[in-house]
Amino acid sequence: MAEVTRVNPIMPIERIDLIPQQKQTVNPVGSPPFSEVLKASILKVNDMQAEADNMIQRMSLGEVEDVSEVSIAVEKAELALRLMIQIRDKLLDAYQQIGRMSV
Repeated sequence: MAEVTRVNPIMPIERIDLIPQQKQTVNPVGSPPFSEVLKASILKVNDMQAEADNMIQRMSLGEVEDVSEVSIAVEKAELALRLMIQIRDKLLDAYQQIGRMSV
């Protein structure tokens, strides 16, 4: 009798890295400065938005055969933007709380 191989229908999701893994200027603690991480993350989100716009344009011109690729690119860009907005809101809230502290 032939052995049955089971295949998991759920494929692993590709991780969205907002923080680039390249070596950057290192502070004394050993990690890149927060400003550099934030700047790189904003640029990555911007690149994802531009790629999604490009995919939509290519789809409207009939250059994209698989509509799911466009849908995935748009969803990745939207999720990355939502995450960036949440980070911004938390940073502003922390800044305001520090400003309200008494000396």
